[in-house]
Amino acid sequence: MRWHGAVWLLLVFSVTLLAELPARWLTQGLAISGVSGSLWRGQAVQWGPVGPLRWEITAWPLQTQVHLGFQGQGWQARLSGWPWNWQAELQALSGQVRVATGYRLAGQWQGTLRMRGAGARCSGADGQISIEDLALVEPWSLGLGRGSMQMDCSSGWHLFGQLNQPGQHQLELDADLSARRAKVDFKLQNDAALTPILRALQWLGPTERVGQRKVGW
Repeated sequence: MRWHGAVWLLLVFSVTLLAELPARWLTQGLAISGVSGSLWRGQAVQWGPVGPLRWEITAWPLQTQVHLGFQGQGWQARLSGWPWNWQAELQALSGQVRVATGYRLAGQWQGTLRMRGAGARCSGADGQISIEDLALVEPWSLGLGRGSMQMDCSSGWHLFGQLNQPGQHQLELDADLSARRAKVDFKLQNDAALTPILRALQWLGPTERVGQRKVGW
């Protein structure tokens, strides 16, 4: 018992020491700007298309909270109880300061996704995040329509999404997050504004209106 206790204390000390290191030391080599604070509690101005970014970690019990902005939308992610009996939550918040990117989306997501599990396994999920009028406004204008996202843990980590613009297009996403692959099914109406974009990406043949694309990362 004494030996186990000493190992535990050493582990706690090591983790605490690491967490108090300046965050900029741990992000060297990454495309992150404006980093300040520590691994325990810090912030960054921009990381690729994401920003601003703010995080806070509590060691025991382990709890993590992250606030970030993406395309002018605020998001909050929470994790607690890991690894034995964890709960996670992703919530859409109000607008955030927008960082510079090569494109710009408009629209306000609403809702919350909740997940629970143990270790690397997700045992259940509920909730939905949705948007009524998503649109691309830069570098050109394109209405994308109504969208939604849900998680399903019945057979792994699956993210399902839909994007529907009446009279234009219907897209469905099934992303297997653990396998790092996804498939996108799409159906386009005649003269859909999305058609030339999908053809330029070679997702769609010259005369096709219905198709499927598989991607990996």
